[in-house]
Amino acid sequence: MTAGRRSFCAWPCLPVVAGVAGLLLAASLAFDPCPAWAASAADALVLGREVPIRQSPHLTAGIVKRARPGEAYEVIGRKPGKGQPLYILDENGDLWLKIRLGEDEVGFVRNDQVSVAREEYPSPRQKGQLIVNLRSTAEGDIIRDLWVVQEAWQHSRRLGPIDGRPVWDGQGDWFIVQMDSDMTVKDPNMERTVERIEKVSADGRTRTLLAAGSNPLVLEARREVYFYRDVDAQGEPVPAGLFAVSLDGTNVRAVYLLPERYRFWKEDGDFFVEAPAPQLTAGGQRIHLFAFGPGAIRYRFTVTLDGDLTSFRRD
Repeated sequence: MTAGRRSFCAWPCLPVVAGVAGLLLAASLAFDPCPAWAASAADALVLGREVPIRQSPHLTAGIVKRARPGEAYEVIGRKPGKGQPLYILDENGDLWLKIRLGEDEVGFVRNDQVSVAREEYPSPRQKGQLIVNLRSTAEGDIIRDLWVVQEAWQHSRRLGPIDGRPVWDGQGDWFIVQMDSDMTVKDPNMERTVERIEKVSADGRTRTLLAAGSNPLVLEARREVYFYRDVDAQGEPVPAGLFAVSLDGTNVRAVYLLPERYRFWKEDGDFFVEAPAPQLTAGGQRIHLFAFGPGAIRYRFTVTLDGDLTSFRRD
């Protein structure tokens, strides 16, 4: 996610204080950084395998122990009982957490291998779960890191930064996710990267690129994924609209193209905001899609699954 993208949640300006062990990043949370449906985590949940817990917040420091996926450790807060984590920024720009290993023993772990705030998406058939680690950065942003967990934490795998929520299929054999890429969109007015819609196997090992686009909506009955698109895979602008692609990545088609004056993005102060994701109607035969028109006013288009416009109104 780049500066031009909407942020899932953001921190206020964080004070940085120089110290002997490095730079201390005092991340005192003045508000709840996550929505109500995000899992609350008072401890640091280990996500990676054989995660080194070190004597000090440096990659060269001695290893106290190695933690396994699924283990949880108490985060030592700045104020007793407040649960405010102490983040330490090292010379490489990595953030570390101070955790309690025993009554009189502490250690330090990098925050990209543990989770203190997360969203959890269990498989429909309890074959595993997806965890979106809401990982803070030194710049005060939140990165949504996706992890796949299987067999009661016997296996865990990081897939990388995502936008939105992953969507399981009904059998729990695969899921659809919107991944960030390193490809820059060729738009002089806004900084953002091309987003990719991928189909991923339940264990995270097999990934199929379906299309460049955002806000995927899965219709298993038609074996299709509907999504917004306004750039191609190389970041070149294309006519904006609702598109669809088969679950095997073939047959990309335009379902409904927006009128010329409408787009999925609008400027909001120093940021750009994307229109809400498409929604399937109660009957399952129509889709609502949203876009900004003249004056940055939001409108709702309702179309059939084959792209016939049935209604249009201000939202």
